[in-house]
Amino acid sequence: MDMEAGKTLTNEEVIRELLELLKKNAMKEQANDVFEICSYVDGLEKKIDSMTEELTNMQNQIKEMQEDTLVNNAKKALSEAQERLNARCEQIKSQVSEVKAQVKSTAKRIVDEAKEKGRAALYRVSEFLGIKKRLLDIRENVRGAIKTTDKDIAKTTLLAKGFREAGQTAVNAFRTFADKPEVDYSQKEQKHPITKAVLAPMKAVKKMLVSMEIHLDASIDKLDNLAMDVRMDKEKNKDDMKHNDQMEADRKEAAPERVEAEIVYAPVVAETHEYQYNADAFEARGAADMKVEIGKEVSKVREDKAR
Repeated sequence: MDMEAGKTLTNEEVIRELLELLKKNAMKEQANDVFEICSYVDGLEKKIDSMTEELTNMQNQIKEMQEDTLVNNAKKALSEAQERLNARCEQIKSQVSEVKAQVKSTAKRIVDEAKEKGRAALYRVSEFLGIKKRLLDIRENVRGAIKTTDKDIAKTTLLAKGFREAGQTAVNAFRTFADKPEVDYSQKEQKHPITKAVLAPMKAVKKMLVSMEIHLDASIDKLDNLAMDVRMDKEKNKDDMKHNDQMEADRKEAAPERVEAEIVYAPVVAETHEYQYNADAFEARGAADMKVEIGKEVSKVREDKAR
């Protein structure tokens, strides 16, 4: 496995860049959702690697089983069961790789657009919902593998029991022939080599498959949460924008009234006249005083004539 293929999503540079952009733009919930989705995908890959290891071990154990007529007849059936599980495992591994590639390409598109258009482009993280169909397909595949494994475990258990009882019968037959008492195997827990070679790995694989199904359920739920968080953030920002627009409209609506008030009522506050300074001001005041004196003289003359 090359380094790039084995690299986890949470350690991918483009994913880290996207998470950083989300946090810087006050989208912490969405960042957490994206991180957890990537963590779930990474977890699926780890489980597949463990399953592959168990199946390889199972294959080797079957090859090394003691050669005898009964086991030789069973080896083919056991190998076929191992190959079925291995093929299913490889198929799931391929599906997870496709999910991983889609997550990375989606993250890159969002990061590139966010650098050009800003925060609004980050709402495109809801496009991660596009991997939901792939995850649903993987879950269906995993559920099918669980059913198949259950059947193989049941068959192998019966096979091991048959081999064990056949061996016990053979031992007692020889003991009877040698005039020795039979062994009471009901008081002893006897395990046939098949139990260790095949049954144990099968049960381990089944356990991992069940864990994968739980993992897939959680990742699908997290995708739904991400879509909901994006929708809620959009609604919140839309309400904030409406509020800001209303405040701006109210301000503009009030502004003409204030201007009109200043124009209409300004003359009441102060009379309009031209201010003069220094000698011009002195001459202006002198002329005004002369007009007052002349007015007084005219009034006095009128009073004398009246007498």
